[in-house]
Amino acid sequence: MRFATLICWLVTASLGAFMLHAWLARGGLDRERVKPGGLPPQLVFGHACAAVGGLLIWSAFLASGVRPLAWAAVGLLMVAVGLGLCTVTLWTPYPAHKPGERRPAAAPDAPKPGQQPGEQPGEQSGMQPEFSVTDEMIAQLMANPALPRGPGPIRPNPAVLVPVAHGFAAIGTFLLAVMSAIR
Repeated sequence: MRFATLICWLVTASLGAFMLHAWLARGGLDRERVKPGGLPPQLVFGHACAAVGGLLIWSAFLASGVRPLAWAAVGLLMVAVGLGLCTVTLWTPYPAHKPGERRPAAAPDAPKPGQQPGEQPGEQSGMQPEFSVTDEMIAQLMANPALPRGPGPIRPNPAVLVPVAHGFAAIGTFLLAVMSAIR
């Protein structure tokens, strides 16, 4: 199980190195520095350094068999996972509006979904307001069923597959490392 952890860690590090290289080659570091609220470079490089440091300590554990080295590697892996989750959280484009952009507020006199034009907000017209949006969507789908897509299967975006694979490999690495350190 120790060597399976090493292999999984190497796969994770390889995917991470690929993403870091692509980010640096496309000017990601410069873009993030000039963007207000951009991703701090310390976060990205701290994540990478913690992961590589843990990998080196894990390799020392495999060579020597000293159990505290395994737990030190797991500790660095926990730091790397935490920084990786922070990176993903900051990079995820949610909410969809731009920072500082205000969404238009609904007019106070406008009826809510499912509310009749002359109806008071506290009254109910036979339909519960919580389900009115869902009911409207279902009725709309029943009236206009979706047209079949064009020929060919839906193809995944490869740019999304690498970070997803990196995340799943990191989860596997962490689980294998903890189980190996316990044994």
